[in-house]
Amino acid sequence: MTSLRAIGVLAAIAAVPAIAGGSLLPSSVGQLELDRPGATAAHPSISLYEDVETTAKLKASDVTTSQIKAGRTAQLREQEGDPQSASGTPRPGFTGLYRAPYNFKAIARAAAKRTNPKIAPLPLIKEAPQTVAKLISPKEPMLEPDTTELAQSRPGRSDSIDNSEIAALSEVKIANSDSESYSAQVTFNFDPPALAPATPLQKPTKVVAKAIEQPGAPIGLSDILQAARPPAKIVEKVAAKPAIAPVAANREAQGAPPVQAFSLLTPRVREKSLESSRPATGPPLPADTVVALQPQPSLDLTPGTRTFPLDEDGPIFTIDDELILQLRVKGIDASDTIIAYGTRNGIYLPVGELTRILDLAIKVSDDGNYASGWFLSEDRTVTIDLRQQLLTTKGGVRPLMPAEGQAFEGEMFVLSDVLAEILPLELDPNLRTQSVLLTTLEPFPFEERMRRDAERAKLGARQARGEQERWPRQETPWLAASVPIGDVELRAVSDSALGERLEGDLRLAGDLAFMTAQAFLTTTTRDGLVASLIQLGRRDPDADLLGPLGATDFQFGDVATSSMPVGLRGRAGRGGFITNRPFESASAFEQIDLRGILPNGYEVELYRNDILVGSIANAVNSQYEFLEVPVDYGLNVFRLVFYGPQGQRREEVRKITVGDGRLAAGDLEYEVGAIQRGVNLLGVEGPNFNPTEGFGNWQAAARLAYGLSPDITAVSSLSYFENDGENDFVGTAGIRTGIGGLALRADGAVSDKGSYAAGVGTAGRALGGSFTLSHFEYGGGFVDELRSNTRDPLRRATELDFNTNVNFGAKTKHTSIPIAARLRHIEFADGRADTDAIFRGSYRLPGMVLSNTLEYSRDVGLNGSNFSQLIGNFDLATFRRSRTQLRGSVGYSLLQGPEITNVAGEIDYQLDDQTTVSGQASYSFNGGGLNVGASAIRDFDKFSLAFDGNYAFEQKAFSLALRLGFSFGRDPLRQRYFVAKPGQASSGAASVRAFQDMDGDRLFSEGDVPLKDVDFVVFNDTSTTDEDGMARLTQLGNGNRASIQVDPSTLPDILMAPVERGVEIVPRAGRFHVMDFPIVALSEIEGTVSFKDDASGRGVSGLRLQLIDERGEIGGTVRSERGGYFFFELIKPGTYTLVIDPSQAERLGICMLGDPQITVEPVGGIYSLDANVTSCGES
Repeated sequence: MTSLRAIGVLAAIAAVPAIAGGSLLPSSVGQLELDRPGATAAHPSISLYEDVETTAKLKASDVTTSQIKAGRTAQLREQEGDPQSASGTPRPGFTGLYRAPYNFKAIARAAAKRTNPKIAPLPLIKEAPQTVAKLISPKEPMLEPDTTELAQSRPGRSDSIDNSEIAALSEVKIANSDSESYSAQVTFNFDPPALAPATPLQKPTKVVAKAIEQPGAPIGLSDILQAARPPAKIVEKVAAKPAIAPVAANREAQGAPPVQAFSLLTPRVREKSLESSRPATGPPLPADTVVALQPQPSLDLTPGTRTFPLDEDGPIFTIDDELILQLRVKGIDASDTIIAYGTRNGIYLPVGELTRILDLAIKVSDDGNYASGWFLSEDRTVTIDLRQQLLTTKGGVRPLMPAEGQAFEGEMFVLSDVLAEILPLELDPNLRTQSVLLTTLEPFPFEERMRRDAERAKLGARQARGEQERWPRQETPWLAASVPIGDVELRAVSDSALGERLEGDLRLAGDLAFMTAQAFLTTTTRDGLVASLIQLGRRDPDADLLGPLGATDFQFGDVATSSMPVGLRGRAGRGGFITNRPFESASAFEQIDLRGILPNGYEVELYRNDILVGSIANAVNSQYEFLEVPVDYGLNVFRLVFYGPQGQRREEVRKITVGDGRLAAGDLEYEVGAIQRGVNLLGVEGPNFNPTEGFGNWQAAARLAYGLSPDITAVSSLSYFENDGENDFVGTAGIRTGIGGLALRADGAVSDKGSYAAGVGTAGRALGGSFTLSHFEYGGGFVDELRSNTRDPLRRATELDFNTNVNFGAKTKHTSIPIAARLRHIEFADGRADTDAIFRGSYRLPGMVLSNTLEYSRDVGLNGSNFSQLIGNFDLATFRRSRTQLRGSVGYSLLQGPEITNVAGEIDYQLDDQTTVSGQASYSFNGGGLNVGASAIRDFDKFSLAFDGNYAFEQKAFSLALRLGFSFGRDPLRQRYFVAKPGQASSGAASVRAFQDMDGDRLFSEGDVPLKDVDFVVFNDTSTTDEDGMARLTQLGNGNRASIQVDPSTLPDILMAPVERGVEIVPRAGRFHVMDFPIVALSEIEGTVSFKDDASGRGVSGLRLQLIDERGEIGGTVRSERGGYFFFELIKPGTYTLVIDPSQAERLGICMLGDPQITVEPVGGIYSLDANVTSCGES
């Protein structure tokens, strides 16, 4: 048999019901001729060229032009070398698959006009001595996988086909005449490779295409219809879009143009059973027979069923198909509104708008017919060309069906399934809810941006809970002398110890000699001046004091110095010091001392991170001292709670961040101070004066720390002190470093008398908490006041501090108890030894805190005798959240007993906002007996009046006191003196004014309107403006940053806002900071942003627009909506420039045309602003 040169299979669709009066083709027989120009005996070829003639001879009464469709699939296979076929004979050929749908009608028109119908030419084919046949399996019904099979047949094998000869599966879509159309695919197949092992496929039923042995022989339309008549009942196969994977295509040696090849994966299909009224079979039709198919009218009136022909020349959708959908992203609360279009094909979504919403660098151009760019990473490119009907991605190129996309009003719209194919996301349109649910399969830029915004919000929340947000700083000018703020308490006292007398406390603070001056004096009619503390200096958290010294604090008068690393402890007395160390930082290897003034009758408790670490009931020389307070690794919040004799309560908070003691490379910290121990500046000693150890001796010390590298810091110190009439010097040196999460220290010390000390330490986190461990060895009679708190020589000392939280309860609702433990073992040079252990814990309940302290001590004497004790104290205190406040304590001893040693209780009841009464009682079981007390306090607008009395039954002692307290000063904003409730002299204050700025100059002037009832907030205190718009804020602290903010919710109009919501100041004791807060009316700006296009000037949606003020700050951010409309709300007065978010502009390659600007007036209003954008290359 003559070897066959295969050409392929052609299938086309036939007729569907016609509508009277429709446009018709001239009557003729439809056929498609495949010419073989340029073929040779050695290299026959099959191609489609411009001279291909297509003749459509269809009867006018049978078919309308809009009902003729076809598609083709060309399977081209090529392999390098000389691979073996299934039969073992060498066979050259092409490999791969090219799929490109086209319109049968367009081919017919092209043939009539003698033009090329835009069909890519097929490459040259080498010898293919096989016949290609299309077979339909007799299996019924036709279910997935498609039983219509494209196979190859060798001569003599017409009754059986091997699977090894099956080339591919070809979809056939056939519907009976009562439905819409007959359809098939055009398939060209050349020499497919061997597939699975051979298995006979019995009795092929129909040959759909015939083998052509002679070049130029046509395949008639009648041949196709002859083989494609539908059976009585068939299944319509509706395929989804094919998935495409790239296959490299090789250039043919004969010079044929290269062909991009693809591998077509079989799509999943859905099935629909149709009934046919046509006969299953019929006689063959001659090739030149006129096709006459009589349509049957459809009687299916189901809603949504099309009963009329679809106009193939018309658009896929029109404005009548418009949908307004809410775009929601799974897992995100925010949503956007988009315009889409819906047809029976599906939902068409806007490519340009969606990519802008998703922050993708994909740009739509050519009036919506072309889109290109990349997504998620620059190597994942995509191009959508609706004119060429091609989709190009990183995976390759595939054709677009005409119904998959359309350009409309300058935007590109594609089916939601196409978008889901391109991008790693899922789209679920729901017309019932008018929404589209978008689920991302990979993180998208907009999600990353929202995540960053959320992290910033969390950071802001943490800052709100921790350190205050940093606002613009306003400086308070220094004065040579200012009117001080003073606190006064006058007492009429009668007691059994000293009799009747008058007492008075005076506390003054203000500027003097361009420094802060503070003084505290106590005097009585019986003893005169009994207490005195005077201090002069400056504090600056920014370390800008004393020029090149860069000091943060320097003080003269009655001051306190810091402790050295080894040896000398910090003491209080008259003298001075200077340092550049930050206020709010310390080393884990340090212990801090807290000192301050404690007024007569007051008690104070110290809490560190909500753990009670100390309590003082009686002042020593009118001061309180908490010495050697250990710190916790990380943030330490120290809270001093003061309790007055009539139930007063106030708190002072100090925050210290504790690290490993290392400094940045090149950083230097220093401390220098000298004092006379225990002596005040005026040398005043009261009747109850109690001198401390070393009273009157001078001591001086200097400490340096320098960052040698980021990992190592060197520490050294030199100290001098008087001891029993002798002068002693001690020098120390050490390093601070770390390994992993552990901080390390090493220190050595030597004195001028030959004594020495050496020690190491470590600090870090372990067992869910933080710890500090150190050990020192001593020789030669070295005195280390830090560890022994005496001047007795030491042999060795070991210390361990451990802080943690004990959690118990369910995971969803667990309870945490902070625990602090401190262990210390000291051996003295004379053989004595002390071991101390302290355990503290606090437990918060709703409205109260419970604390317990256990102290163990064991002392070993010179003769080997020892004494041990274990004592404890339980404390309860309620928060100030109700009218009734409780305090109670129970002391107990466990080793000597066990027994209760003392109990005490206090109850305070608030009769109204200005009046509080209280009662106290205590009992000591080891002597002291019962003590009771009662008090009452009334706060007036300008002063407070209080009474208190106590009686001790066992001692038969009593005390009575009537107290009058007030503060005074001069308000510089009101420019008048004031008298107010006491407690204002120890801190700085601010006098503020809120006004509506009518002229926009940010200064209060004629025409501006003061605003009443506006709240100013600082820390946890609030002050409200009066009719003049003024308010006074007090107790702001001394030398530490404070932020004063306006509460916007208290402004008289929601369309008003402060020019600056907050201002940061550094308050100083006794000094007023004066400031005006201008309030302005807010405005709205609306407009349209359009793409520069002479043809349409269409609006651009999905752009992130920003208003940039004259300082370069962002005044507002919005996203443009449909038609490019945008709307800015709550815009403050000023001049603004409209810009595109720089990151989005860079991705999309678009720029704002010009610099559209607008000026917003202080009185408020609605403004209009239009802008144009263009490609950056065209701007």
